[in-house]
Amino acid sequence: MKLEDFLTLPHDHQQEQLWFRGSVLANRYEEAHVFLLYALDLFYVELQYDAVGSRLLRLSAFTSTEPLMPYLPLLPDDLLN
Repeated sequence: MKLEDFLTLPHDHQQEQLWFRGSVLANRYEEAHVFLLYALDLFYVELQYDAVGSRLLRLSAFTSTEPLMPYLPLLPDDLLN
């Protein structure tokens, strides 16, 4: 699946694609938020959850490496090679 195809899917179908086809690469915590990084085919998806309210706040899909910076210390070395 291409990023453009993913972005045209309804929100609930995007989440289904992540759960059934995506690979969780890392998670991180920032105050009351939980961030999950997924790899899906040739792009990445970040989910931001409100940990207190147990709800999804944001889903962002991207191919650039800049949004990966907060996750680099959390990723296994062999994944980066």
